[in-house]
Amino acid sequence: MREGLQKLVSKGILLKDEVNRGLRLRDYSPAEVTHLHEYREAIELAAARAACHNRSATDLVQLELLCDEMDQEAPNAPSPRWLELDWQFHQTLVEASGNERFINDFDLLMAECNYVFYRLPDTKIPAKSSENPLLSTLVHGVVDAHRQIGRLIGVRDTNGAVEAMRLHLAGLSNRVHRDLVKSQLAKKPQR
Repeated sequence: MREGLQKLVSKGILLKDEVNRGLRLRDYSPAEVTHLHEYREAIELAAARAACHNRSATDLVQLELLCDEMDQEAPNAPSPRWLELDWQFHQTLVEASGNERFINDFDLLMAECNYVFYRLPDTKIPAKSSENPLLSTLVHGVVDAHRQIGRLIGVRDTNGAVEAMRLHLAGLSNRVHRDLVKSQLAKKPQR
């Protein structure tokens, strides 16, 4: 546990809080969120490209099974289980790339992305998809995008897989960035 926390401190995700003699989560500016998304996109697009060449039949089955589980969990999304399945889909895709550097960096990157994109008060989604038709459409859209990415990797369509992944990640980035900017504007004093 201590080693994991130290790793998060060394990456700047957690900060030492001298006042309370502990650790605290850092705040993210809109520019930092953009940089985080750009880094994630760079790894995942390259991983999708490599996965088209290096994936195994087992990788493809795992991706499909994860999509099936996400479909089953969709009424409760964005539940912790649904977010974990989403994370596992992306992790499995990165592992299918066979690139050890991507694999080693991705787990920590996704921990930070999970915090920034889903858990910050400014970006946390307050409802379940079963209670909100728009959210339900978005949740099912994520699963559909995952299935499409998996199919394109399965047929080794490198350009198609990379473009599908780019579009999939862009939707998340746009929502989070918009919510963060909106919350930053709300915090500014009115003149």
